[in-house]
Amino acid sequence: MIKTLATLGISIAVTGCLVGDPADGSNDENIIGGVTDNGDPSVVLIFAHQPGQSAGSVCTGSVISATAVLTAAHCVDPRVVGSGNVFEVFTGTVAGQTPPLAVASTAFDPAFDVNNLTAGHDIAVVKLAAATSLKPLPFNRGPLGAGPVRLVGYGLNTHVDIAGIPNGVGTKRTVTTTIASATPTLVTIGSLGATTCHGDSGGPAFQVINGQEVIIGTTSFGPDLSAQVVCIGAGTDTRVDAFQAFIDAHK
Repeated sequence: MIKTLATLGISIAVTGCLVGDPADGSNDENIIGGVTDNGDPSVVLIFAHQPGQSAGSVCTGSVISATAVLTAAHCVDPRVVGSGNVFEVFTGTVAGQTPPLAVASTAFDPAFDVNNLTAGHDIAVVKLAAATSLKPLPFNRGPLGAGPVRLVGYGLNTHVDIAGIPNGVGTKRTVTTTIASATPTLVTIGSLGATTCHGDSGGPAFQVINGQEVIIGTTSFGPDLSAQVVCIGAGTDTRVDAFQAFIDAHK
């Protein structure tokens, strides 16, 4: 599903992602159920577009090394976003207020199947053209914790995805919620009132484990009732501990 809007001089589209909020779309403070995030500088927006074009697709990512941004496979897979795209990385609370970071290349798990998201493998790394000074974020390498989870993303802040209704894409937001369920490769997080949505794909789910806040998952998919009524319930993340070999090979 693609939705285009104008924001800060660029037109961005949301593709295959997650997040929700008030049905009338009036509360631009929510990720769904969250607040504007003026922190988390190493959580960034990934913008994919055709050369010379200002319309494209938005996802979220996490800086995990000086030149690597962790995200979802479907955010860079040409079968999803189209072939021949240029990728840029935007920083800050509101995307577009500072110049983007150039991208050298992208890599995604070759086992990812866009037609079988529950199989996992929705993991990718965006390689920056030059090193960034943003602090790398640690990611989990062991079992999930039992405490709350904090979601961060640049996606929709409304359950209504209709042209002309403000949807908040491009502003970083955060919400704290809980794990609903988990498998060895996936973790489902949140609820109707606290979840991820379109544009949050690839973004981090943080949990404090052994006294340190680490990334436990990257946003992958969630439930839509229709093309206009979206992100109705908990979203599902790819567990990073299950794919640490891929991440290490590309960071």
